[in-house]
Amino acid sequence: MLLSQLLKGIKIIINPLPAKVDIANVTDDSRKVMPGALFVAIPGTKVDATQFIGKAIAKGTAAVICEKLPSSLATQPAGQLLRPAKIILVKNARRALAQIAANYYRHPSRKMKIIGVTGTNGKTTVTYLLEAILRQAGYKVGVIGTISSRVGKAVIAEGLTTPPPLELQRILRDMVKQKVQYVVLEASSHALSQYRLGGVDFDVAIFTNLTHEHLDYHHSMQNYLASKQQLFQQLGKSPKKTCAVVNADDQLAHRVTKGFTGKILTYSIDKASDFKAQNVKISAESISFKAREKASQGTVFHSNLSGKYNVYNLLAAAMTALALKIKIRNIQTALQKIKTIPGRMEEVRNRRGFRIFVDFAHTPDGLTQALGAARMKVKTGAKLILLFGCPGDRDRTKRPVMAMIAQRLADCVVITTDDPHSEDPAKIVDEIVAGWEKTGGRAGMSKVNRRQNDCCFKIIDRRTAIKKAIQLARRGDVVLLAGRGHEKYQDFNGKYILLDDRDVVKLILQK
Repeated sequence: MLLSQLLKGIKIIINPLPAKVDIANVTDDSRKVMPGALFVAIPGTKVDATQFIGKAIAKGTAAVICEKLPSSLATQPAGQLLRPAKIILVKNARRALAQIAANYYRHPSRKMKIIGVTGTNGKTTVTYLLEAILRQAGYKVGVIGTISSRVGKAVIAEGLTTPPPLELQRILRDMVKQKVQYVVLEASSHALSQYRLGGVDFDVAIFTNLTHEHLDYHHSMQNYLASKQQLFQQLGKSPKKTCAVVNADDQLAHRVTKGFTGKILTYSIDKASDFKAQNVKISAESISFKAREKASQGTVFHSNLSGKYNVYNLLAAAMTALALKIKIRNIQTALQKIKTIPGRMEEVRNRRGFRIFVDFAHTPDGLTQALGAARMKVKTGAKLILLFGCPGDRDRTKRPVMAMIAQRLADCVVITTDDPHSEDPAKIVDEIVAGWEKTGGRAGMSKVNRRQNDCCFKIIDRRTAIKKAIQLARRGDVVLLAGRGHEKYQDFNGKYILLDDRDVVKLILQK
């Protein structure tokens, strides 16, 4: 492809555009540079790829996109600098890469309907619900999200919630080849702030909620909100007929779509909205509610999911489907068929008389909601046992907060590791325990017998901790293993150890 074609839609600092240059492939990884490649040098948070421009040129790259030149090249005469590679300066290399990726793969998002889902919690569940509805309606559906990127049962990729631009556009291109008609995509705040979704033309954008999370990266809730707003700003620039679907009960709902002038549809349980749930009935094992759209009589929905938070997820999926002109009976049927979402209050069944659930809850709000749903499943006189931890290299301020939530809402707590990353697991656990101790509890390797919710254990190794949580359980109890959900590996400073909470439970029960 010609360099001029790849640069379409990108504002460059150097003018005019370089003469006709053929590009063999595009990469932002200097290790993957081949002769004839276009190398995009991203000034990352940990590594500034600008320092590898010289190496890329030495490997035969045809052109380089960058925001600045390394000092070793900037001092060379211009004539020497442009041989053998073309150097193109841009204001924002991340934005440029996203647009280049879309150009390189010939804008696959324009050939399908794209639904983006953003928010702190609920993204994965909403994508699963929408996937079920659209398949029930007879469409071929692709999903890109936290658990996997897939078409039906065929997994295309696993990894980040929202892949980097080149991988994302390649996945979308592959979905076009497979004749996918709808793509449901999780839009994380990191991806939005890093412009990974640039060049994706959305049809619908959904906002679920905004609560305390990722402040290690965004530094403030204002910045976190701004990242979510980017999805709706991008939606407003799409050449398609677009629509925003927003949770009206969230206190920041009116701000997330600020500046978006297109069609906005709202859903809610409490406030007035376009699609409000009424006669909501939530039991330990199911949900039912009636929702009315515009002047309709209203429709009753049933689901095998539980918890108030899932009422919102069901409303978001149903409202979006209605906006896409999906027949109401297909929506009802699909929502009632779903039994569970992987890693979201997913039960690991056993014959011991107590119940064990695995959930991805890793934020203060997520943990609160999961504990509320789990409490409804506890038999009278029995107890709710919680196991949780917090990841390393992430927002440290939520660690004591989650301990306080655990002490308030669980009867017995096992504090352990999540993904330590580069931090010392023991120090992470100590910071969590600090929150427990602030509220009058004590943590140790033995039970504290003052009040029932003073039952707390600090066990660093997660496998051992899971075993302890199960040993504590008696008939009628509920054990909730929170934080990791569907995840299969634990990250110890780049060393990945196989650990799936569900498999660990099964092995312990077998023994």
